[in-house]
Amino acid sequence: MNSTETGTGLREAASPVVDLTGKSPGEHSGFFENGWGAWMQTSGGIVGILLLVQFLTGVLLAFYYVPSVDHAHTTVSFIEKVLPAGSWIRSLHHHASQWLPLFLFLHIVRLFRRDAYNTATVHWIASVIVLALVMVAGATGYSLPWDARAFFSTRVAEGILSGLPLLGRTARLWALGGNEISTLTLSRFFALHLLVTPFLILIVIAWRFSGLNLALGRSVNPIAKGRVCLPNLARQVVAGSLVFGLLAIYSLKYPASLGPAATTLTADYLPRPGAQFLWLYQSLKYVPGRLGSVVAVVFPGFVFLTLTLLPWLDLAALQKFSRKPQRLVAGTILSVCALLIVTMTVVSYLSDRRDPRVRQQLARQAADEEAFRKEPFVPTPLKLESQNPAAATTRASSQGGPPAAYTKFCAMCHGEHGEGARQGALRFPPLLGVSAKPRRTVDDIVGLLNDPKVYGLEPPMRSFATKLTEQEKREIAEWVVTLKK
Repeated sequence: MNSTETGTGLREAASPVVDLTGKSPGEHSGFFENGWGAWMQTSGGIVGILLLVQFLTGVLLAFYYVPSVDHAHTTVSFIEKVLPAGSWIRSLHHHASQWLPLFLFLHIVRLFRRDAYNTATVHWIASVIVLALVMVAGATGYSLPWDARAFFSTRVAEGILSGLPLLGRTARLWALGGNEISTLTLSRFFALHLLVTPFLILIVIAWRFSGLNLALGRSVNPIAKGRVCLPNLARQVVAGSLVFGLLAIYSLKYPASLGPAATTLTADYLPRPGAQFLWLYQSLKYVPGRLGSVVAVVFPGFVFLTLTLLPWLDLAALQKFSRKPQRLVAGTILSVCALLIVTMTVVSYLSDRRDPRVRQQLARQAADEEAFRKEPFVPTPLKLESQNPAAATTRASSQGGPPAAYTKFCAMCHGEHGEGARQGALRFPPLLGVSAKPRRTVDDIVGLLNDPKVYGLEPPMRSFATKLTEQEKREIAEWVVTLKK
């Protein structure tokens, strides 16, 4: 036997071949022999069950959902109020999206305790990437119901993207599909939520179970090797089934949130994100201006990138601080993240409870949601839009001529009667039906004329705060809200 074969044989013997749980075969014993310690190793099975729930319920919901600002809320209401078990299926999807990051984080902590970044490299990397993708799926899915809470979450996402250094403006325009939130925005979020992130998650899972180990450059697929521990696999199935049972009961008792449509929101509405993002919502209160984008995007990106590259961070420079630099880096990151998430989540809940006005407003919103759930389903009538600009102009004209200030300052971009216009390569949006959009009341339009950026509008829309009198602004606003499609 030559030296190369001997070295390979030693590596085969020394390197644990991980099974579905990231443990080596020698670590297993009987079904109940390891007591509670063995059951604490079942996080992988729980994550698998929750991912399966997300995929199946997401597909079922997609059969009825329409990603449009005109019909998204109506289709979700149809699912909730008309479809048999529709409310329960949507609640399963909603609550599983909040449970999944927690169990994935616990799974990564368990892998960290077992030095999986060295002994089960693919398992470690795949778990970190899946957690990142699950968070992206949750962020994009939160806007889809298009109720008041969804509208505000989209506004927050818009503000975070626009504050990014260098790429902010481009990222915002791409995410929104234009200068303001529209059907294109929902369509893009829907595509990211239903197509892109699930596809990437499935690729990562397939890669993880293919057993291609980057550190060793060879296959260590336990299924292919026939070295899966059946007692431990049974524990995984039992633990996953128990968690699914709890999730099913919880979803029956606590339906997923769904309030009135975004078009009905009022200025006193208090948005609150899902539990998995509550820490971020609270953290942004303490961070000024554009630094919030760094906290919301750059910091999580740094965390996920560092954990992904951890198997290659056993550097001599880091060994000055610790004999196990990888463990020091990962332990510090996981501890800081856990402390930040728990602290900010608790602070958010406590601050809401201690402020009587906030507590009362949140109670009113909860009552409004409950009342909306009890109302019968009302379908949205189909609007047949004319493609003839002259017809749109005729409809607008029949509702009264525009104020002189509109003709002087606004008609060049938005058309003489709000039908929209084109200047060279730029096409400016029509104002017909603008009052049906969120935050487009008379007072909102007056505020928009004073400061468009507050309402998410970017150049070429500019401020008319000093060009128009208050009376002229109100005349324009009162006329614009009368324009119908």
